[in-house]
Amino acid sequence: MRKRIIFLILLSSIILLSLNCKKDKKSNYFLYRFFDNLNKDNIIISPLKSPSQRFIPEKYKMVDEFRNNINSIKRKLKLGGRWLNIIYSPPKSLFKFKVKIPEKALLEFGYGILNSDISSPVKFEILIEENEKKLSLFRDFLTNEASDKLFFKRIDLSQFSGKNLKFYFLTNSRKKIFSFWFNPVIYRISNEYKNVILISIDTLRADHLGCYGYKRNTSPNIDKLAEEGVLFLNTFAPSPWTLPSHMSLMTSLNNYNHGVYYKNQKLKSSIKTIAQILRENKYFCSAFTGGGLVSGIYGFYRGFDSYREDVGAVFHRDSAERVYKAVSNWLDSNKDKKFFLFIHTYQPHDPYFSPYPYNLAYLSKNAKWRYINLKGHLGGSRGIYKPLSPEEEQNIIDLYDGEIKYVDEALIKPLIEYLKKLNLYDRTMIVFTSDHGEEFFDHGGWEHGHALYNESIKVPLIIKFPFSKFRGKRIKKIARLIDIMPTILDELGLECPEKKIDGKSLISLIQGKEKEERQFVCEVGKNILELRNPRRISINKGIHKIILSEEYEPEDLNFYIYPPPTMERVEIFNLETDVMEKNNLAKKNARLLDELLKELRSVYLLKAPGDVEKIKIGEDLKKQLKALGYIN
Repeated sequence: MRKRIIFLILLSSIILLSLNCKKDKKSNYFLYRFFDNLNKDNIIISPLKSPSQRFIPEKYKMVDEFRNNINSIKRKLKLGGRWLNIIYSPPKSLFKFKVKIPEKALLEFGYGILNSDISSPVKFEILIEENEKKLSLFRDFLTNEASDKLFFKRIDLSQFSGKNLKFYFLTNSRKKIFSFWFNPVIYRISNEYKNVILISIDTLRADHLGCYGYKRNTSPNIDKLAEEGVLFLNTFAPSPWTLPSHMSLMTSLNNYNHGVYYKNQKLKSSIKTIAQILRENKYFCSAFTGGGLVSGIYGFYRGFDSYREDVGAVFHRDSAERVYKAVSNWLDSNKDKKFFLFIHTYQPHDPYFSPYPYNLAYLSKNAKWRYINLKGHLGGSRGIYKPLSPEEEQNIIDLYDGEIKYVDEALIKPLIEYLKKLNLYDRTMIVFTSDHGEEFFDHGGWEHGHALYNESIKVPLIIKFPFSKFRGKRIKKIARLIDIMPTILDELGLECPEKKIDGKSLISLIQGKEKEERQFVCEVGKNILELRNPRRISINKGIHKIILSEEYEPEDLNFYIYPPPTMERVEIFNLETDVMEKNNLAKKNARLLDELLKELRSVYLLKAPGDVEKIKIGEDLKKQLKALGYIN
């Protein structure tokens, strides 16, 4: 009896110690964003209290998207190719905050001035106050030579551990100059928390990767990632083009719920992105993208402290390498934080012109092209149905595969190696995917954005969980891009707004707890991307997929140099036995047709997008869209 009592005492002590350790671990993380805590009580002095803001340079884009934003002091600023969260602080501005400093804390911030041709310098100063005694913690003066540059500073606050301090952020000058503080924070160094990296390789077909059975060794490093993670063999995108598909990726909503169908529409302010949710849970959120149809102006920048759209652009032959360099520099400065990182590149997107020797990796000796602007060669959007010789078709596929090989070697390989070098790899959740595929005349057309066959909407999905949980799993059941956001939140133990999204965590699918196939909804609006395509909708019921197409208008048919292939208005394919979608079952199985049409009506036709917000496409975005071949 005595031994039993001692055992119970020891067991209870271990349990209590375990609970205390968990509690300590949870409370160990600290992040204070001055930006988020700014309200009217913090504003001591600001010229923005008056209506005159004439000293704001017109060429700079600023967005006010923040709630409870007194005098619009909190702004999203586009500086060069990045969108930044700033505290807008034209001289003279003074803000005061009260913060209790934890152990091992750091103060980090950026600052800068814009478009200043005025010789009067701007004074930036941070003062701290304790027991009515003030101390200057930081001071710098910026002149016009420092215009349009972002300066960073990190200050160790260890000597103030446990103290209640008042922080004063001051900008002062004799002239009116655009000055700002970028995302000032106090945080505690931590290496105990899970990080997330979401990688989207634009225009990447799943069936051109080794891990999906491709005949060529295009993706050895992606394949290794698949070995250490979960490979989803049947993942479907909600759209065959970049903007709506990425919007679904970031919101876990189908197109009819996020409402972004065309390139002049943006995400409604009432809809939350994954970055906003993670930011609310004290993640540092940054993005490195190719802009264009993932430009921040569409709403993609929401939740990100910094959103870059100038590194993975389509007109850079080496965009994959540029993205890696930018990301590795960011990791150097942020490796001790809890972070969410979004990485995007257009590298495999047309034009196919990866750097030497990747452009030659799969070419035959008699290849006609060593690089190609495919849409330009076809005659623009009007030529996407142009037939080519078998040798020309293979030449184009060879160049596309070279692009994939380059992404694998220039981005994925060094990124994984660097994460391991920084001891981040094990505790980082890496999600690798694409927004849509690419057509190589599989069904009589080129490029993407107009059809809903598998070559356009079946995409890769690899999830490497922290510490390689579920390593080596291969999931045959259907997954969807809209499932990525709830899967990330589920893995992080964060609350997911299940009633406000269309996706569902994939963890139950990985664990084998789902018997039924998930249902995907894919659609493309009428006349998108300078095309004259009809509206198309596709869903599945189990292993059967239906595509419903509206008819071409006569003037739309006249638009094309070469006529579109003859297609049935209703097509049904068996996703298991007819992966190339060559055998239309619509006329052969009336019962199946009736079932799928009923499913389509119940899922989609009763839904309609609500009011959408429109954007004005500026010259920079026009240039990017033109390079992508999306406008003339």
